[in-house]
Amino acid sequence: MSNSITPRTDCNRDALPEFWTGQPTDQSWWAIPNWNESLAGMQECCTPNEVQVGGDGDMEGCVLWCVIPDSFLKDKDGKVHENKNGVLSDMGNCVKNRGNVSTGYITGGKVRDSSAAVSARTTTLFGVGVWALLTVGMVMA
Repeated sequence: MSNSITPRTDCNRDALPEFWTGQPTDQSWWAIPNWNESLAGMQECCTPNEVQVGGDGDMEGCVLWCVIPDSFLKDKDGKVHENKNGVLSDMGNCVKNRGNVSTGYITGGKVRDSSAAVSARTTTLFGVGVWALLTVGMVMA
C-alpha cells in the first residue's frame, strides 16, 4: 500500500471525471474524491490492492481509486457476486465507515464480469456471421 499519497483540501467532493488517464478499463474499480477521510477509508478497504491517484486538468490528483478487492467481488465460496450494485454499495459503505466520512460526496465505480466485455462482442459478431451464412445458404439453394 502506497504511503506517498497526500490528501487534498481543494478537491471538490461532489465531482469526479467520467474518464481520467490511467483509469482501468478491464478491471473492477471504485473511486472517490481525494481528501483526508476518503484516503483513510480507501487505504483500509482497498487492501491488498494499492490506492491510486488520478484525475486530469483541474481535477489532477483529486481522484482516489483502486481495483476492487476480491473480498468485495466474491462470496466466501469464491463465487463472483451477481449483484454489481451491491458490490459498489459495499465498497462505498466500507470507505465511509473506515474513513469516518460524515459529509456528502460522490463516488464512481464499475464491476466487470470476468469475460463479459469480450464475450458479448464476440458472441454478437459470431451470431451475425452465422445468420449471414444461413441466409446465403438459403438463397443459393
